Amino acid sequence: MAKIDLARRAKIGRDRRERTRAQIVKAGATLLAEGAALTLDAVAEAAGLAKGTFYYHFGNVEELISAVNVQLERSFDEVLTPPHAGSSNPVARLSFAFAQSLEKAVSDTAWARLVVQTSQKPNKFGRGLRKKLTADIAEAIRQGQMAVLDPELATDIFVGIWLQVTRGTFERAPTPDLTCKALEAALRALGSAPPEGLSVST
Repeated sequence: MAKIDLARRAKIGRDRRERTRAQIVKAGATLLAEGAALTLDAVAEAAGLAKGTFYYHFGNVEELISAVNVQLERSFDEVLTPPHAGSSNPVARLSFAFAQSLEKAVSDTAWARLVVQTSQKPNKFGRGLRKKLTADIAEAIRQGQMAVLDPELATDIFVGIWLQVTRGTFERAPTPDLTCKALEAALRALGSAPPEGLSVST
């Protein structure tokens, strides 16, 4: 009689559950990016799974939305971890964040649509990202690097321009210098400019 490898069987089961969960999260992210209603029926159909399978992994649709937001937050962390993210100059950090995330949006339309759709409703991911941006903007204001002296207003302007430029890429092909021009416009609106010598190429 063949010996049963319980450890291997358990690992296979875990891997299968992880793949199924990822499949559900991907389906939820796709529906949110499309602006579709996120219902249990819609998620089950998009994932190609039974409703019972959904409930094995998530208690309700709200839990799925939270999982999508966590995944989105991780993707932003991956985009913003390289070089200039650790700069001591707050405007350099803001420039890097704007440029890197816009380049990501241009190269990954599904991701961009998800960010735009998610931004329309208050959520933990959006609040966390806004808090980081506002902190950098407040520091830049204290250092006299911005003419707009209200950190919250400056954040609204900065994020608003990013979102509007990103929406524009859904309707027309982006030009090679889109990132540089959009960044310059965003900083100009705040009474600032990219630090000398800063490269926003990816």
